[in-house]
Amino acid sequence: MKIYEAFIIIFTFLLINVPIFISLYNYVFKDLNIVAKLVIGVIYWSAAYFTHELIPFIGVLILLAGVHGKTEDEMQIRNINIWSVRARDIVYVSGGTLIFKAVINQVNNLYVHILNIYFKIEPKSQEIVEEFAFGEIYYKVLLFILVVVLAPFVEEYIFWYYIYDKLLLGRMPSVAAAIISAALFTMLHFNISGIPTFFGLGLYCTYIYEKRGFYGAVTAHLVSNLVTATFLII
Repeated sequence: MKIYEAFIIIFTFLLINVPIFISLYNYVFKDLNIVAKLVIGVIYWSAAYFTHELIPFIGVLILLAGVHGKTEDEMQIRNINIWSVRARDIVYVSGGTLIFKAVINQVNNLYVHILNIYFKIEPKSQEIVEEFAFGEIYYKVLLFILVVVLAPFVEEYIFWYYIYDKLLLGRMPSVAAAIISAALFTMLHFNISGIPTFFGLGLYCTYIYEKRGFYGAVTAHLVSNLVTATFLII
């Protein structure tokens, strides 16, 4: 394994798990004794290493079900409760995301064309795209669950609740916070051919998070990934 590949693996592993573990520690584990905290920590990090986004996803579900919306949280004051779920928001966001997806795909196609024609760069598809295209059916099902269900909840929690809202908004203008969060989201996927798509989706999800709350952003991410996964499968 090359050094940069090892760096990417470690970076993505920590970026996905550290914010969720810190939230679990602060809200769920903080009153436990030191031995219990140590045991839970070992279990979490060991399981996270072997299960990719499954353990972070379970952690997010625990936080959503037992903490957020039920306790005081250090977040920016808004006219909406970001933890509420409204049917009209889900419908609105789903329709808007389909339009966004059609537009950003064309932008990304133009970007890839420019890289190819003017810079003689032939960007490779994201590894998961090839796995969808050539993997066995059972593996495609697992990838579908990972991409369409687990990833939106985990990544919206990390990038838009934790990094954008809790860490950055109180320290800088909202535009700067949105750009940094979207840039980190793009770096998580480490794919040069998809930079406009990932960065654009990051900014779009930031807008939806502010206007429609956490579950609106999850819906936007889910619908975007669902469209991509469906085309890859068929």
